[in-house]
Amino acid sequence: MLQTSKILHSRDEWKNKAIERSAEIREYRKNQKRHLEKIAELKLYNREMEQLIDAKKNS
Repeated sequence: MLQTSKILHSRDEWKNKAIERSAEIREYRKNQKRHLEKIAELKLYNREMEQLIDAKKNS
């Protein structure tokens, strides 16, 4: 009986650790996606401002 208890306890620890790891990975991917979208948005804004500045210089 004691041996079975140790096995179940060990399995539960392994399972909880795997669940935590997957949650961390999921959050990392979400944050990375948000950051990449924000970078793309800022690059577009920067490009538009540079074109506006060039248009004013040429006028």
